[in-house]
Amino acid sequence: MHLHEQNLSRLAGARCAVLGANGFIGTNLCIALHYAGTTVVGVGRSQRARDVLVDKVEWRRADLATGSAFEHAVRDCDFVVHLANTLLPTPSNAEKVRDVQENLIGTLTLLERCRELGVGKVIYASSGGTVYGPQTNTPISEDVLPRPICSYGVVKHAVEGYLHLYRQLHHLDYVALRIANPFGPHQMPHDQGLVAALFGKALAGTPISIWGDGSVVRDYVYIQDVVDAIIAAMVLNEPDAPRIYNIGSGVGRSVNDVIASIQAIHGELPEVGYQHARAADVPVNVLDIRRAQTYLGWNPATPWHDALRATYIWLHDALGASAKAQSYAIV
Repeated sequence: MHLHEQNLSRLAGARCAVLGANGFIGTNLCIALHYAGTTVVGVGRSQRARDVLVDKVEWRRADLATGSAFEHAVRDCDFVVHLANTLLPTPSNAEKVRDVQENLIGTLTLLERCRELGVGKVIYASSGGTVYGPQTNTPISEDVLPRPICSYGVVKHAVEGYLHLYRQLHHLDYVALRIANPFGPHQMPHDQGLVAALFGKALAGTPISIWGDGSVVRDYVYIQDVVDAIIAAMVLNEPDAPRIYNIGSGVGRSVNDVIASIQAIHGELPEVGYQHARAADVPVNVLDIRRAQTYLGWNPATPWHDALRATYIWLHDALGASAKAQSYAIV
């Protein structure tokens, strides 16, 4: 049996709450857990689950910003996967107080409910793209000193510290995954994500605007590989294993590289224009994934061009004829 299938089989009969279930990563994770035989509690601010999840999750409405209704959401859960965040990296610097109030204090409220109700393990989606900040050497290992340059990354790192504290004081187990730049099905062009935004513009035939000169290098990882990593973290049962892992491809690609790869799949692209670089963008971010390979038995298994093609096919079907009428934000 493949390692991925073995891990999924170990989750049959478990109960798992997924915060941010209607989001890009959450949707893919909920689908995988449902088919593994896990009882999935989808948690989010919306009144209901998105259509693709309606028959796959028990929906609970809860709000990270207010810390409300977490008790109802996580009661009797073996696992809680925390994917929710109320701000994106770039605007977070202008809303630092809000970031702390909603994403740090809100997460602490969640951890208190998990502690009180005896949740077995928390899986936290940290950020491999923002926690580290500018680093001299790449790929970046988990051992380097984080130097985030946006509030989003500062708060993510702070949550990691509180997860460690809750494990030390209250024996609440956790794994924090520093995820690179995920892409794939169920990520829409208006969401955060270069690949989906570029494909969306290509399908709509609208001009492409890039922050900077296209030389910024990032680590892009396919969503199914991210889901596999989350599941591997859920079933990790080694008390002495590290609790923080980089999840990426381990390969750096510039924005211009990504544009060229997308053109190879779609064909001729609309006009590409370049804007002033953003202060929150570090020049290079590529993750060292050897720790996850060693302790989680995880590898990013999907080849780059296969992942891009699967993303393109999904977006083509999802957008359909409406693509021509869409206008997408700068990427």
